[in-house]
Amino acid sequence: MNNLERYRDNPTLLWNDFRAGNEKAFSALFNLYSDPLFRYGMKFISDEGLVKDCIQELFIKLYKNRSNLSFTDNPLLYLFKSLKNRIADVLGSKNERIMYLPNEDLPFLVDYKFEPIDEQEMDEEIIEIFNKAMSFLTPRQKEAIYLHYQSELTYEEISQLLNINYQSVRNLIHRAVEKIRAEMDFAVFLFFL
Repeated sequence: MNNLERYRDNPTLLWNDFRAGNEKAFSALFNLYSDPLFRYGMKFISDEGLVKDCIQELFIKLYKNRSNLSFTDNPLLYLFKSLKNRIADVLGSKNERIMYLPNEDLPFLVDYKFEPIDEQEMDEEIIEIFNKAMSFLTPRQKEAIYLHYQSELTYEEISQLLNINYQSVRNLIHRAVEKIRAEMDFAVFLFFL
């Protein structure tokens, strides 16, 4: 079993080794989590370069401060939260009228790419129904749905990331699912995610 596989199976070990100064752990941290971070960051801003810059800055800051970082048994959750904070800071600094942009005020963009199935074009009507269903969701509901169904985070992890309690996360996702079901079959919706 190579380092990447070992760390993938034991994120606590990965984080502890990284904090202890292990260069291979730092490399594994980047290799395991840079793609999910990029996908998550692109849900807030559609500027690929800016998202990549934020991720790079995040990893540089982590590397410099590794010995002072707190313990976590879920590095991905820690990194998601850190990236979201970094994006809020960057967006706030780019807009001179905004001194501080709270995380919960970040827009959550849903821009799914529909690929042909079995070389047949996706039915335009289904795509339109999907987009209509998404338009009824708040940015917070979109983010919760994405985190739960796409990133496979638990309700507890989502509550930590969004800084809301466990029951609020359950309610948020439940209400989002109800809105989606009012517009389309939920299984079809999940297919798009």
